[in-house]
Amino acid sequence: MRIQKCEKGQIRVLEAFFAALLVFSSLFLVPSITMPKSENLSELYSVGMNVLLQLDSDGSLSNFIKSENWSDLRICLQEMLPSGVWFNLTVLNTQGARLNNVSISNGYVVSEKKVSVEYLCVSSVSIYEI
Repeated sequence: MRIQKCEKGQIRVLEAFFAALLVFSSLFLVPSITMPKSENLSELYSVGMNVLLQLDSDGSLSNFIKSENWSDLRICLQEMLPSGVWFNLTVLNTQGARLNNVSISNGYVVSEKKVSVEYLCVSSVSIYEI
């Protein structure tokens, strides 16, 4: 009895080996989805809070709100925040009603990293929450 060579089986084994190698290498080479680091978000939060504190330290923030000068407030925020930082500011009164009738922002969202900064601005006339 003669043993016949079965070359078709060897090719299938090699094909399965290379397919498995391709699948496993794609799992290791494709970068995994990472969550933003909390340090970056806390840094972004502190930048936003510092800008609002600096505006409020000399009373200019409450003056912008009192006079409803939303365009100058937007320009001031654009100058004070680093380039590449997107903002969307909403001014609320004590009942939670929106005071600004126009959008105070510098464009559209450009990143997945988002931080909400709440700041209480007290004026001689009313109390506003930003």
